[in-house]
Amino acid sequence: MISRVLAAVAPVADETIIVGGPQAPAGVRLVPDEKTDGGPLAAIHTGMKAARADVYLVVACDMPFITTGLLGYLLSATCDFDAVIPVVGERDQPLCAAYTRACLPAIAQALAAGSARVADFFPKVRLRRVSEAQLVAFGSPDVLFFNVNSSRELALAQQMAEPRPGSTPTPQRKPAPSDD
Repeated sequence: MISRVLAAVAPVADETIIVGGPQAPAGVRLVPDEKTDGGPLAAIHTGMKAARADVYLVVACDMPFITTGLLGYLLSATCDFDAVIPVVGERDQPLCAAYTRACLPAIAQALAAGSARVADFFPKVRLRRVSEAQLVAFGSPDVLFFNVNSSRELALAQQMAEPRPGSTPTPQRKPAPSDD
């Protein structure tokens, strides 16, 4: 599935980095996680520090249906913002988002405070959230942001990637977390 993600990223990225993986395909730089227990926020920080860019795409390797068009849109939307985050079903999607170098100090502060949640640095940067109404221009948000976290989801993703005539498997939206 990672090959699908890399294929979507390649046309819009000058450099592709995988953080913390055991290996990387040819043409992709592998960077070890600086803080292995720091969660996704630490991985984002590691990747941003290693990259030779001012604007970054962060894409989870388990999102096989993202598109180059969506990623290009997220990048282009950073001109007046430090972070551009899609929102699907009232949930931020910070692992398929665009960030600028201006986020690095806020991320470092959040990590120093013991945070592992990506959203913890959002109040300290100029943030733009991209609504589902805007995302549909690039496909169904439920498909674009479908992620593979189990063998059942992997099987469904494989069916979605190679649909058979007369059937179109679609993912079920996960409920938004409650604030209770």
